[in-house]
Amino acid sequence: MTTATAPEVQQHEAVHDSTLSQYYTELLSWPTAIEPSTGEVRLRLGDTVDALVMRAGFGGEVNHQLVQAMLTAPIIVVPGTPGSKPDDWIFLTQPRTRMRESTIADLVSMQVGWYESDTTIPLPAFGCTEGGLRWLAWPEAGLELPTWGVVVGAVRRTLSRAW
Repeated sequence: MTTATAPEVQQHEAVHDSTLSQYYTELLSWPTAIEPSTGEVRLRLGDTVDALVMRAGFGGEVNHQLVQAMLTAPIIVVPGTPGSKPDDWIFLTQPRTRMRESTIADLVSMQVGWYESDTTIPLPAFGCTEGGLRWLAWPEAGLELPTWGVVVGAVRRTLSRAW
């Protein structure tokens, strides 16, 4: 029986992170970088990809609206804190477009948020990590992200249906 030493494990993790970053950057054309201090693969939001974040229950209804329209969005699950904070879902979209004040008010009223341009968010690793960041809906190479307006429209339709 052999055991891996710390440098071997770190080298394996670095190769894994580099492969993951390559997948996101080359196959999906997303602007990613590896965070040196944590080894996380991070996605820069703004020019190519943007994101809307909402609590999981509401996100399920929004996703249902998208599916009814025969659309799909990559969704990242950010685990909450058991007993106090529910999971959040991050819907990845094409870059953000301007919104009317009434649209912003609707999003804020449902606690739907978004990130500033040039913010980075971590991307899930391959496989499912127990209790950690994970994909609910994987991104697919060659499949265009939904527009910002389509996902915002799904949020507003969901809002109008009794939330």
